[in-house]
Amino acid sequence: MIITINQQKLRRAISALEKIVVRNLSLPILQNIALNTDNGRLKLSSTNLEIGINYWIGAKVEEEGSVAIPARVLSDFVNNVSDEKLTITTKENNILINSNNYKTQILGFSVKEFPIIPKSKTEALISLPAQQWRKLFGAITDSAALSDARPELTGVRLGVVAGFLEVAATDGFRLAERRLGGDFISNFNGNGLIIPRATVQELMRILDGQETELVAMTVSENQIFFSTQESELVSRLIDGCYPDYKKLIPEKVVSRLVVNRTELEKGVRLASIFSSGVADIKLCIEKNELRIAAQNAARGEVNARIGGELKGEGFTSAVNYHYLLDGLKIIEGESIALEFTGDGGPLVLKGEKHSQALYLIMPLRS
Repeated sequence: MIITINQQKLRRAISALEKIVVRNLSLPILQNIALNTDNGRLKLSSTNLEIGINYWIGAKVEEEGSVAIPARVLSDFVNNVSDEKLTITTKENNILINSNNYKTQILGFSVKEFPIIPKSKTEALISLPAQQWRKLFGAITDSAALSDARPELTGVRLGVVAGFLEVAATDGFRLAERRLGGDFISNFNGNGLIIPRATVQELMRILDGQETELVAMTVSENQIFFSTQESELVSRLIDGCYPDYKKLIPEKVVSRLVVNRTELEKGVRLASIFSSGVADIKLCIEKNELRIAAQNAARGEVNARIGGELKGEGFTSAVNYHYLLDGLKIIEGESIALEFTGDGGPLVLKGEKHSQALYLIMPLRS
């Protein structure tokens, strides 16, 4: 293989691939990124056997070839090279990288040992601009469970609800939900899919900075594919039945207070300084005011007051401040509605003028 490529494009491709590279003593080849020439482009591939990514970048190909190179070494080198153009030549299972100021040899392996990454064989169910996928999935994974005790809760549920493409994630303590409408959903059969948390995070990393490029989603048996002109991500889906999270969302509320997002976030962050070991803060609503309080025997206490517009009766609730801050990443708009359902009930966050997202937090027991 003899190719000439742009350093910045190679750097971006490696960045999209290296996060899923894992140390595997039984399959050391998984610590590598596979390089293959492919129809006038360079294809880079990585996999951890749960997720696989192919990424193509333009290259001047003088001679075809392939090789597998340790991801860490390749990444560290390319990230520290300042030359714009790099010439890569394979010599047996090694590569020589030459530029104006550098001459480097990196030891590698035969690509024949590298696992085959599945390719999609069916038509796309949904095609959306990258910006819309990022908006749909953004910050949703924060609410997925970290424990494998209930595997289905470690993923993000994707489906069609009431004519909207909807994603949801819950760990049993909070619930995040976001919707997206459009004619494209007529091609989706509506069955819920459970996408692993890590898969969604990798997709967001690949699409970072992209706006208008179309991203096609395909489902085949127990796998899901997200494809663009320059990349394809494939992942297994999580088997199981996602809980009926709609039952968690209250139909009626007894109180609704609308406050400014910036003031709410600032108040929560101030209170977090004085929270206890369970990250608790107290929300007290009375008249047209929200009081955020926290007390710590070793640090002291704080009371932050925020003006707002109240409909209904006052209430008091203790919540985890981490969850509340995560919820503000989900909800859009400068005005945030806090809805309370009564003693022991959840706190619901919504945008005052944006109805496409919802965030629910279960209260802490006093």
